[in-house]
Amino acid sequence: MFSNPFSPIFGGKPDVFFGRERILTMFDYAMVDVGSDDRALFITGTRGSGKTALLEQLSIRAEAKKRRVIDLGPEDTISQLIYTLTGYDEVTKTISPNASMSVLGVGAGLSGGSVSKTEHIGKKNLQALLLEACSKCKNGILVTVDEIQKVPIDDLSTLCNAFQMASRKGYDIMLAVAGLPYIYSDVIKHEGCTYLRRASHEELGLFTWEEASESFDKVFLKINGLSVSREIVDMLNQASYGHPYIMQLLGYHLVLRANECSSGKKYSVTKDDAKVAIDNALFAYEQRALKPLLDEITDGEVTYLKMMSDCLDSDRLAETSDIARGLGVTQSKLSRQRSKLINYGIIASPERGKVMFCIPYLSDYVKKDEFVSDAVSVARARRV
Repeated sequence: MFSNPFSPIFGGKPDVFFGRERILTMFDYAMVDVGSDDRALFITGTRGSGKTALLEQLSIRAEAKKRRVIDLGPEDTISQLIYTLTGYDEVTKTISPNASMSVLGVGAGLSGGSVSKTEHIGKKNLQALLLEACSKCKNGILVTVDEIQKVPIDDLSTLCNAFQMASRKGYDIMLAVAGLPYIYSDVIKHEGCTYLRRASHEELGLFTWEEASESFDKVFLKINGLSVSREIVDMLNQASYGHPYIMQLLGYHLVLRANECSSGKKYSVTKDDAKVAIDNALFAYEQRALKPLLDEITDGEVTYLKMMSDCLDSDRLAETSDIARGLGVTQSKLSRQRSKLINYGIIASPERGKVMFCIPYLSDYVKKDEFVSDAVSVARARRV
């Protein structure tokens, strides 16, 4: 059996990481250059573009340089950070006895024996806590925050103010946040988030043909005994559209297919194997990515996407006037749906009066019958 290095875990840490070499190199330079503008990163991209995987790579690289790394999620982000900085113990519900902070005013100390819950410190004292932590970390600190579109804007403001002061004091501190495309404009417009307004904005898009091909080659070459020809790699590349999550799915199902067909230590993948793997991978992609995506938007936005799909020309562009005409309304009536879909990174407007799909396979999937689950379809067929 061949080991399968591909791990299509949506929103998780894959065993193999594709590309983004420019961003990783930029980050490496920023770690040693305290004056770099890239010490704050704002990463955006649609679901499956590799935001979480990239954050994890940044954490791994920072840890390799002995930097203290604090990875945060979107729930109670400030509390998570305070817990980490004060050594909060979930079992005893106390902070570390070694934590001593003058955050309550001049001469007032804080220790594990004096406070039962970290919340009592209050997020207004995050700045003092962060400065104290920075002063004790000779190799610097990296804080990452994933899915920031779920973090309350007031909490982001608190975080930015604390980082702004740490940077002003000259401490070796870095911040990397990731979220869906629409959140970027919301955050940078907020008066309390000027620190992130100055961050390097990295939009994660699709890989080029060359980048995807090279990524597939590197992974397949590490699988002992498995032969994957250039023709097969090209088939996978074409089917992936350079989308990181689809690439993981395709690779995973190809190795899975090889294990089903092979009983020895060597196997050459055939075109039929590739076709089966592609079909299985795309079905999984529809269920795990496209269906949840459409479940999250409004009926009006889905209707817009359906008509947009019908209006696509040979260049895969749709005239906004044609979409409005097809729906029997004026273009101004559809401006809200169009703007929201653009903000979410689902569609884009490459030319005035034209729109295009940004999510692979969505233009076809959106026209399928109501996205009914298999269980419902069977029950309906049996006339339950």
